[in-house]
Amino acid sequence: MFRWEAANIPKVKVAKLDRSKVSKEQSVYMPQIPEIAKCPENLKPLKQWEDAFLAYFSELRMFLSCNEASRSEISCKLQSMVIVNEQNTSSPQLAESVILEKFNNLRTDEVHSNKVLDVSCLSNAVDPLSVGNAEDSKILAYSQDNSPKSSISDSSCNCPTLSAILAMDSVARASVLKKRINSVETMSMLSKNDCVWLFALCAAVDTPLDADTSAALRSLLRKCASLRAAKSELDDEVVMLNILATISGRYFGQSEN
Repeated sequence: MFRWEAANIPKVKVAKLDRSKVSKEQSVYMPQIPEIAKCPENLKPLKQWEDAFLAYFSELRMFLSCNEASRSEISCKLQSMVIVNEQNTSSPQLAESVILEKFNNLRTDEVHSNKVLDVSCLSNAVDPLSVGNAEDSKILAYSQDNSPKSSISDSSCNCPTLSAILAMDSVARASVLKKRINSVETMSMLSKNDCVWLFALCAAVDTPLDADTSAALRSLLRKCASLRAAKSELDDEVVMLNILATISGRYFGQSEN
């Protein structure tokens, strides 16, 4: 009986589909995703600087990751780092603002000159980027409100602190990073406040990245490239764009090259 039924079962079964329903549920075309804009040669950072910066950025991420469980230990170590770089002037806010301090010390002339960042002393908890002066610290004075702003002015400062970043879990960091990236996609210029938040979140976001976070970082790379392509001269915004483009493009592997 079973053999007779098996012999009469067709080898190929064709399902009858209502193609009208299928067509309504899918897009008729794929959106045109623009290519990553080419960077003008005079605004492109040197590969030597990129390599040194990525080495430092990796060490920074490793430091935050390894010491995340002990927030007080991090604050103590980072405060010692900042005290050394600020001529032994101590302040309770130094450890909390270490992310901003590190970002401020990415000097304009180092991104586009032949100077290479010294990352050899990171293992001894010494900041290789702390070569800025008082004027350099004034360049990147950031502000932060509950809603992101596109203005380049920074009248007030509410930057990402160490405790604020460490208080987030891995899901929250990725979520805030994606929201931050989404907020800058419609901006005509990149604010300093947005840049330092993106820098801090990229330094703390967990890897491996999920698909949505990878797509968001690629969108960030496209946005940085498009804003930079519209520039003709080096300014503070170009420096910030180069930093974020290097992080999203090379560190997180979203570059086409």
